[in-house]
Amino acid sequence: MTLKQLLYLVPLVIAAASCTHAPGPSPSNNNNNNDTTTVTDPANPKFKSDILPILTANCSGCHNNVTANDEYNFTTYETTIAKKFVKGDPEKTKIYDVITEDDDEDRMPQAPNPRLSADKILLIKNWILNGAPNN
Repeated sequence: MTLKQLLYLVPLVIAAASCTHAPGPSPSNNNNNNDTTTVTDPANPKFKSDILPILTANCSGCHNNVTANDEYNFTTYETTIAKKFVKGDPEKTKIYDVITEDDDEDRMPQAPNPRLSADKILLIKNWILNGAPNN
């Protein structure tokens, strides 16, 4: 290592060592389910890049092409909106109803899985409110 490189490296090492805050969870990943969804516009979420990753990480283990528990399948756009889904009205849409359910026996995902974070629920709500576009 040259002296010039060392002179650039030392201040960086000192700055890093003096950092006293602990990193917190990112805003889009605060429910410890290893979902790394990054949303560009929370008011206008996209199905493929924002909603489907949430469903894949949290729902498609039970609601997929093979098991489709209660005949719900959250692996594609078409299957996601196929049953008890009202575009533009989250309150009349089953998926929104079960992810916001207060009763632990009726909420999805079911325990011992963690509830969806408020950020993820809001994304799903906004997507439905926006007409659940396939974008």
